Order: sequence, then structure tokens, then C-alpha cells
Amino acid sequence: MERQMLEKLKQDLKVAVDNKDYNKIAQLKEILNISDEQAKYFEQGLTGYPSIDRIYLNYYPDDADEKARNIPLDKTVWDVMKEKILEYYDYPVLEYFGKLIQSEEFIETVDTWARTFRAMGVEPDEIVPVYGPLTPDMAAMAFALNRIGATAYFLKLKMSDEDLAKETEAAKIAIVFDGMWSNVAKEFSKNKFKKVIISTITEDMPSPKKEIVSFLSAIQAKKNHSQVPHEKKYVWVDNAKQIADYYTGNVDVPFVSNRLAFITSSSGTSIGATVKGVEATNESILSQIYSTCNSSIPYAPGLKVLNHFPPTAATSLNSLFLSPIFCGATVSIDPRVSFNDFYNQIMTLKPNFIINTSSMWELFFAKIEQELNAGKKFDFSFATGWMIGGEGTSVKKLKWMNDIMRRCNGTRLYGGYGLSEVFSGICIDRIDVKTDYTKPIACVGIPQAGMVVRIVDENGNELSYNQRGMLEVDTTAAMKGYYNKPGLTVKTKNGNTIKTGDIVEIDEKGYLYVWGRSDNHITLEDESKILLFDVEVLLKNNECVSDAIVLSKPTENNKNNLVAHIVWTEDYTYNQKVEFIKQFNEQLNEFLPKGVVVSGFAEHDKMLPYSPTTLKKDRNGMSAQNEGYIQAVNGQLFNVNFIKNENGQYSTECAIIEQDRVKKLKKVV
Repeated sequence: MERQMLEKLKQDLKVAVDNKDYNKIAQLKEILNISDEQAKYFEQGLTGYPSIDRIYLNYYPDDADEKARNIPLDKTVWDVMKEKILEYYDYPVLEYFGKLIQSEEFIETVDTWARTFRAMGVEPDEIVPVYGPLTPDMAAMAFALNRIGATAYFLKLKMSDEDLAKETEAAKIAIVFDGMWSNVAKEFSKNKFKKVIISTITEDMPSPKKEIVSFLSAIQAKKNHSQVPHEKKYVWVDNAKQIADYYTGNVDVPFVSNRLAFITSSSGTSIGATVKGVEATNESILSQIYSTCNSSIPYAPGLKVLNHFPPTAATSLNSLFLSPIFCGATVSIDPRVSFNDFYNQIMTLKPNFIINTSSMWELFFAKIEQELNAGKKFDFSFATGWMIGGEGTSVKKLKWMNDIMRRCNGTRLYGGYGLSEVFSGICIDRIDVKTDYTKPIACVGIPQAGMVVRIVDENGNELSYNQRGMLEVDTTAAMKGYYNKPGLTVKTKNGNTIKTGDIVEIDEKGYLYVWGRSDNHITLEDESKILLFDVEVLLKNNECVSDAIVLSKPTENNKNNLVAHIVWTEDYTYNQKVEFIKQFNEQLNEFLPKGVVVSGFAEHDKMLPYSPTTLKKDRNGMSAQNEGYIQAVNGQLFNVNFIKNENGQYSTECAIIEQDRVKKLKKVV
């Protein structure tokens, strides 16, 4: 049955259920081949199709969905943002190392950069790669390019020379942060680039802050400056802005529907991920902004939002920059992304709204808990919305974070979920309000207004409530495609429908639960699949395990060999570990089919390692670990190492661990 006809029949069913037209329900039930699982929801006034019922809209004002879809169809992102900046004229647009940047100054800076780019010869539809963290000038440059019909491509900060060459092959102008010059020097030095604009962290800083930062980083700054060539085509920001004086023509271009506005990068957390530039049009970005600001995100005029991420992430560009400014909030930009920086930013800036990954929040709340136990007191009552997103987290961790938040007078910890392919947001909600912790995984909230979510099986048939399947999202915020990757685009996008690749379920209250990635699996000889996140959940359900990641580690003797990376809840003894691992093995043997084994457990101190680039769990790093695994056999612990042969296959070698070596082993790992 064609999708369009199927959706029409589902809508007819909704009307019949609403009207309690049982004859019509019976007819449609037969035509649609409705399962008993779906039919049981009729008495609740539900059709059993979440995409038709859209019960999550019950939590929003009656006009929220209409407002989310009512985007201007003849304006650029900058047109709309400029109107909003002028509307909230009394509130600073940005804060940067203590300097407040007001509306008039920011609009003038965007105008200056628009003229600079036109003077440099940038044409409509031209792609300009941007490499580095967000600064006020970087933000203004992105808007200026949008204003003149060009596109800023915020490059992924970790990619090979080959990928960098492919992603920038059509570029003539580039923008780069001086501290990261060495990462792109080989490519950006090529003759195809006519101008390269060099940015620094100290631009837009107030004095004496600028002098202090410059002094503390003098050696590094000197190193960075000496690395950047001094040829004419390399232009530092202050000099580049002076070029604007030489351009007297018109910078504005006619509006073109479906023109690219920005290109961000998919986070690519899966092992061996392809570099994917996500193309966002003016319409798709505005659709996401209107969806976000008509949903549950608590933005308001005068609030302070901390932007801690580089703009390569759609979360940074939309949820922590565009949407807050659209609502009159002030964005505090700080390009420093280490954990200590994040902790200090919260303590000094006291931001009302923040988003970060569960890994970063885990570090933060662990430090807060340690200081609370030492007698220190915190007051987080200023937190109107601190959001955990970017990667899945367990119920155990969420409850722990939420409890610490409450101990510090903070009551608003949010969960969120989204994709770069829809320019960041799909779900959001208060964790303490909506999560009842009845499932082993965390609720990520309810879908935003303007979104239609659908859970489907492998054949594309929509599933009912509380059934696991792959999530599809219908939204006008859908990307145009992956930059220069039409084949990959077709696999992910169909019209305005994005196939997320995530295994999820939605309950009859409208709350969404994300289990994990559909590609996080191994395939057996009978073509059946073992989803590795199910194995992770099994391990994390043990009281002695704080966190776990399970990865495929094929050996020359067993292609279905797995390894687990775990964090203990306490510092257990040798004998306790023997008993616990014996217990794990018994659980795994019962759960996994014959031939699938977990051959070793890698211990990690306090938490699983995270990537300094994505701030998410470092699956690539853990996958590359070949030594330091442990296993329990016959009441003893064994050290398990993986040895790669000339064919690239692994074999294992084992050695008994003496009891007095277990502490030493843990420290080495």
C-alpha cells in the first residue's frame, strides 16, 4: 500500500476512534490489518499509531504545532535573526570573556563582514569552510555569508587530510582559528585558496582580559603566529575587516528558496564513521528554530545561555546560539572545552541554560558530589534548564545526577535528543517531571512541536506503543542532504522524512526512549542480529556496575567475540571481582546465543573514557584497546591481551593475575 494512501486511512481511523464510530473502526481495522497490540489502545481514544495520535502535543499549548510550522518562506536566517535582535534590543546578544556585545554592535559587525566577503569576491552559493571554535567574529562571519547568499561550512575538527581535501575542494576562501592552523595547514596552503582569514581567541575580548589571556598564552600564541605563513593571502581578522571599506556595492542578494544557509557536521560517533557535512537550508533552520522555541526549551528574554561547543555541532549552532538569540536570551561564548573549563564556566558565569553530553555532566556531578561530601555548599537555583544530551545515559546515572541537582537547590534537569540531520532537536523535557524510571533506559522527553515521529520495523511498517523499532522523523527541519554525498543522502532521507538509525520506543504517554544505534550489532550466521546495547543494559543492571560499553572484537577463532568496558561502582577486591565476573558470564551465557562470547572486561576508573573532540563516550578509543582485559576462570583472574597478526586478525593470550597485582593492573588500564 502506498505511503500516501496508508496515511489517509490512518487519519480516517483517528476520526473514527475520536467519534467512537465502531462500524468504521471495524472496516479500517481489517483494511489496515491492525494488530491486537494496536487495537487495545482504542478504548483510550488512541489509534495505536503514534504518528497519527501525536499525543505529545497534549503537553503543549493548542497552537504550538501551528506556530512551529508557520515559518517565513521568503526570508534568510539572518533576515529573521536581525528582526529578533532588534526586537530584543535591550538585551545583549553575546557575552565573551566578560564583554557584552549589544545589538547595534553585532549588527554592524555582520554588515562589515558582508562587505568584506563581497570585496574578496565571495559569490552567492559559494561554500566557505570554517575551522575552529565559535567566537563573536566567527558568529558574525557566518551570518554575513548567509546574508550574501553564501554558506559557512563548519568543518569537523577531527578528519584526515584526504577527507579535508574532499570537503573543501570547491572552496576559494577559508576561515581558520590560529590555534588549530597545523591541523589544516597542508590543505589551506594550496593555491586554490585565494584568501584565508585567521581568527584568534583574544578577538573581541575586553581589556585587561585580553592582555591577561595573551600573556598566559604568549608562548603558544607566538608558536601559532609563526606557523601561519605571512604571504598576502593570509589575513588576520582585524585586517580582514578593514577590507570592507573598499567595497561600496550592494551586499544583499535576492532570496532563493531552498538555498543552503549553513553546513554542520554529523557527530559521527560510530566506529570508522564517514565525514558527513549536513546541508541546512534557510527553511530547514528556521523550521528547527520555530519548533524549538514553541516546545519545552525554557528560553526567555534576558536569560543567559552557555555555548560551550564548537559550531561544527548543530546543537551548538541552533540550540545554543540561534534559538536563544531568537528568544531574546544572551549567549555566553567560551571556546575552551575541557572539563575544568566547563566547570569554571558554570561557577563563574552562572548560566541559566546549558547543554552538554552525559559524559561531561557525569564528570561535573562527580566533582560536585565530592565537594558536597567535603562540606562545600552550592546553590544552583539559577538553573532554569540544564540539559543532558548528545548520547544515551542510563536511568541509574540520571537519577544520580538529578538527586545531586536537588541537593544544590536546582530542580530543572532536562533530557534531550536530536540529530544534526534535523539541525539538532527532536525531543526535550524535564527529567524529574516526565521520567518514571520504569524502563532500564532513560526517557529523552517528548517530541517537539512541528515534528511527527514514527517507529517502524525493518520493512517500514509502523509499530505501536511500547514496541522497539527504528525511528523516523517527519519535519521541514530535515536537511537538504549530505554535502557531496547523494548516495548516502538517499539512505537517510526521503522527502522530509529522516531515518535516524536509532532503535527507540514511545509509550502511550508520548515519552520517547532511545535504546541505541541500529548499526551497533553483530550478525549471526542465520542473519539474526545481536544488538550490543542490549548486552550493555544487562551488565549495567548489576549493582556493582556503574557503566558499560560492549564492542565487537572478532578473533581468528571467533568472529562473534565481544569485549566489555566497565566501570565498577566501588573499588572491589580481587575475590569480589572474581565472583562478579563469574556472575556476568553466567548472565551472558544465558542471554547470548551459542558461539557469541564476551572474552574480556576492561576496567576503567570512575567513568568510561570520552573523546575530547565530541565529548561523548570514546568508542573508537575503546575499540582500539588491545591489552588490559580481565576474565575470571575457575576462581582466578586472568589478564587477556589481543595480538594482531599479519592478516589483521586477533588472537588472544592470557596470564594469571596474582592477587597483589590487581590494584597495579587497574592503575595501568
